[in-house]
Amino acid sequence: MKRFLYEKRRILCPLSAFIIPVAVMVFISILSGFYPFGHTSILMADMRYQFVDYFGYMKQIFFSNDTYFYSFSKTFGGDMAGLAAYYCNNPFLVFLLFVPNDLLPGGILIMMIVMLGLIGLSFNIFLTEIYGSRYTTLIFSTAYAFMGYLMGYFNCVQYFFNIMILPLVMLGIYRTIKQERPSYLYIISQALSIFSCYYIGYMICIFSVCFFIYIYFTENTDIRHLFDIKGIKRHIRPVIAFIWTSILGVSLSAVSLLCAVISLRGQSSRKHIPLSIKGNFNITEVFSGMYSTAFKGNVSDGLPLIYSGAVAFIFIIFFFFGRTVSRREKIISGSVFLFLILGFYVDFLNVFWHGFSYPIGFPYRESFLFSFWVLFLAYKCFVNIEDISNKQIIITSLIYVIYSLYMCVILNENVGIRQVIITGVYIIISFILILLYRKKELFDLIMPAFLFLTLFDVSYNAYISLNAYFPDKENDRDITIEAFKDFVDETSAIVGHLKEEDKDLYRIEKLYRRSNNDAMLIGYNGLSHFSSCETELARRFMGTLGFRDNDNWAFYGEGSTTFADCLMGMRYMLSQYDETPKPYSNIYSYNDKNVFYNPYALPLCFVMDDTAVSLEPSGYGKFSYQNALARSFGYDGDDIYRPVAGVEETQYNLEKNGNTYTVKDKNSEAYIEYSFENQSDDFMFMYFDADGLQDTNIVINGLEKQPYFTSYGWSIRELGYFPVGEKVNVRIYALQDEITLNGYEFCYEDKQAIAAWYEAATQNECKLIKQTSSHLTGTVNTKEQQELVFSFPYDEEWRVYVDGQRAENKMAAAGLLCVDIGKGTHTIELKYIPKGFVIGLPVSIMAFLVLLVIPVMQKRRKNVM
Repeated sequence: MKRFLYEKRRILCPLSAFIIPVAVMVFISILSGFYPFGHTSILMADMRYQFVDYFGYMKQIFFSNDTYFYSFSKTFGGDMAGLAAYYCNNPFLVFLLFVPNDLLPGGILIMMIVMLGLIGLSFNIFLTEIYGSRYTTLIFSTAYAFMGYLMGYFNCVQYFFNIMILPLVMLGIYRTIKQERPSYLYIISQALSIFSCYYIGYMICIFSVCFFIYIYFTENTDIRHLFDIKGIKRHIRPVIAFIWTSILGVSLSAVSLLCAVISLRGQSSRKHIPLSIKGNFNITEVFSGMYSTAFKGNVSDGLPLIYSGAVAFIFIIFFFFGRTVSRREKIISGSVFLFLILGFYVDFLNVFWHGFSYPIGFPYRESFLFSFWVLFLAYKCFVNIEDISNKQIIITSLIYVIYSLYMCVILNENVGIRQVIITGVYIIISFILILLYRKKELFDLIMPAFLFLTLFDVSYNAYISLNAYFPDKENDRDITIEAFKDFVDETSAIVGHLKEEDKDLYRIEKLYRRSNNDAMLIGYNGLSHFSSCETELARRFMGTLGFRDNDNWAFYGEGSTTFADCLMGMRYMLSQYDETPKPYSNIYSYNDKNVFYNPYALPLCFVMDDTAVSLEPSGYGKFSYQNALARSFGYDGDDIYRPVAGVEETQYNLEKNGNTYTVKDKNSEAYIEYSFENQSDDFMFMYFDADGLQDTNIVINGLEKQPYFTSYGWSIRELGYFPVGEKVNVRIYALQDEITLNGYEFCYEDKQAIAAWYEAATQNECKLIKQTSSHLTGTVNTKEQQELVFSFPYDEEWRVYVDGQRAENKMAAAGLLCVDIGKGTHTIELKYIPKGFVIGLPVSIMAFLVLLVIPVMQKRRKNVM
C-alpha cells in the first residue's frame, strides 16, 4: 500500500506542479480579459514595443528569404544573431510559427501560460530530488511560478525559459557533488540557459558558483577530513567535475554566445563604465519587495522584485532563528543573501551582475535568484515544520511589525497600510496553521490549507501586478487586440501589395507607427529600430542624416529630407495623409492610408567618388552635410539645401547667457522667436541643436506643432510652404526654467536640384538582388575607378566579392559599407557570416563530441575501480 501511495504521489506531484500554475494563470487571464480570453492584448511595456516585433521577424526566417544572421528590417541593416541570442533563442518560440501575426498576442500568452506550468514543474522536480516526494512541494513550486519577478517582468518572455531551467541547473550541481562525477543535467541545462538568453544565463552561471559552495560545504559533513590524503582526493573530485563541466556547458553554447559577445562591441552603453561603490537606493528598503501587491507597474526605477509569497517570507526567518539548521549552513546561506543584496545595492556590483553594462530601463534583473534562494531555504525549514517553536513565531512577528512600521513611517512608495494588512493577514493565518499542525488529527488538513493560502496569495498578487500595467484598460483602445489586429492586417496588406508589384530591393517607411520595430513584425526593409543591441555606428549615422537618434534607438518618425530618403533607398512612403510636400506621387490607397512613390530613390548600392571615404559630419550642419554627400556622387549643380537668409532671433521673458536661456518670470510665457521673410516658393525644413532633452513646444505662425527636444521629436522637421514675401515666425516655448540651444538651421529644399543630383548619381548602373538577407548578388557598370557604396552599416563581417575576388571593406560617409571598384562591368556578391558563428560553431561541435565521450570515460573509470 505504501509503495502504491508513493508511486501515486510521484506522478501526481509533478503533474499538479504543472497544472496548478496553468490553471491559475488562465483564471487570472479570464478575470483580466487578456486575449484570447478577452479583448485586452497582453502586450505590455517592452513586449508591446519590441519583443512581439522580434518574434514576428523570427517567423520571417521560416517563411521568407530573411535569415538568422542579418536583417534589413533593423534600422537600415544589422546583425541579427547577436539580438537573437538575447531575445529570440527561447525554444518555445517555435510555437508562434503556427500563430498568424495579427493574433500573436494570444499566442504569446498561451505560450507563457505553458511556460509558467513548466517553471512550477522544474522547481518541483528540484525540491523532490533533494527532499523526497511530498505534496508540500506544490506550495513552493507554485510560489516559484508566481514569484514577483515573473509578474513584474511578465513582458520579458525571453527570461521565462531561463527561470524554468534554473532549478535544473542547480539540481545538476547537486548531483555533481553528491555523485562526485559529471552531471549531464548540469552540462545541458547550463548550456541551454546561456543559449536561450545569454544575459540571464550569465547571471545563472555566477549564482551556480554560490550554489556549488553552499552544497559543497553543507552536504559534506566530514569536511574536517579535508586535509588528509583520502579526504583531499574525495573532496577535490566534485570541484574538478564542476569546473570542467561548467566550461563544457559554456562551450556547448559558444555558437550563440560568441555571436552575442562580438555583437556587443558596438554598443555605447558598454564603454567608459566607472567603478563606483555608491548605493543605488536606501538599503533598508530592500525587503519592501517581499510584501504582497507591492509592485506598482513600474519596473524601470523600482526596487528589486523579490516577492516570493507570505509562507516563504516567514519560513526564511524561521530558517535563521531555528535550531534545526546548523551554524555553518546559516553562515553560508546568509553570505549568499549578502552577496545578492550587495549586488542590488552597490553600483559596481550591480554593473557586474549585468554583464559590465548599466541596464537600460530594468534594474536588478538578477533578483529572480533572490526569490529562488528564499524559496529553496524556506522549504528546507518547512519540511521540519513540527520543529517550529513559539519563540520563532514571536521573533518573526516582531520583525514583521517593526519593519512594517518603519516602511509606513518613511512613506515607502511600494509598501503602505494596504500591503501591510494583506501580508499580515497571510502571516497570521500561517501562524495559526503552524499551531494547529501540532494537533496530529488535523495534519491532513493543514498542508492543503497552506497550499490554498499560497494559491490565494500569489494569485491575487499576480492579478494586481499584471493589471498595474493597464491602469486605463476600459478607455485605451491601443491596448486591445482589435487595435493590434487592425494595424497588422492593414499594414501587411499594403506591404504585400507593394512586394507583389515591385520585387526589387528597396526600403519602405511610414509616417505612422505602432512601434519603432514595425518593419520586423510586418516584414519589410525599413529605417527604424529599437533594441538595446543596436550599434552606436548605425544610430549615429541615422542622426547625421537628420533622423531621430536618442542613444537607444533610431527611427524614421516624421522623416528627414527628400535627399536622406533617396540616399537610403526609400522607394515607398506610407502615410495617413493624402499629400506630401516631397516630390513623391500618390500611387495607391488602402482604407485611410496612402502610398507615395519616390522616383529618386537610389538602389541599395551606388557609386561615389573617393571623397566619400574621408567625408565626416564634423564641421557640417545637418543640411550642409547632405549637400556634401550629394557632391560625392560627382554632382556639380546647385546645392540641394540652401539656408534661409535674414533670420532674426528675439528672446521674450528669457535671459540669454551663451547657449543657455533662463526664464525671468515663471508666471509668464517665455520663448525664443526666429523671424524672417520668405524669399522662395521652395519647401522649408528646420533643425535645432541642443545639449540634451528638454521640455519645449514649437509654434509656427500661430500653429502649434509637436514638442521638440524630446525622445521622439528631435530631428529635421518640416517647416512648410509659405507665399513669397510672407513673414515667418518660429517660436520655441520654454516649458522649464532653463533651456539650452546651440544653434538653428532653416533651409529651402530645391526639387530641381534633387532631380539633377539623381540623374548624376545614376550614371553608373547598379543593381542589387536579395537572395537572402545575408546573401546579396548584383552587377555594377562604372565609367571610372570609384567607390562602390552600400546603404547599410559598415560591418567587417560582410564578405564582399567583386568578380569573385574578395574586396577590402571600407567605410564611406562615416557609416556606410563600401569597397573599391574599377572601371567597367562587374559582378558583386555579399555574404554576411557573423564572426561569432565562425568561431563558436567548431567550439560547440567539439564540446558536443566531448559530451558524447563522457559515458565512455565514466564506464572506464568504473571498470578500473
